[in-house]
Amino acid sequence: MADHASTAPSTDRHATRNAFVLALVLVAALVVAFVGFGLAGLTMVMVALVPVIFVVLIAISVGR
Repeated sequence: MADHASTAPSTDRHATRNAFVLALVLVAALVVAFVGFGLAGLTMVMVALVPVIFVVLIAISVGR
């Protein structure tokens, strides 16, 4: 049977951990902004994250 794994398991774990850390940082930034600055802070974080999300979506679409 052919091995269909393209990367080593340790690399997969590393990528998964990085994705969860990124998600945790984004959620923490939203919570801190909302608690500290209210709705205006939440809006500032969301506007600042738009380019980051675009880069993530492009990276996903090209297969990285």
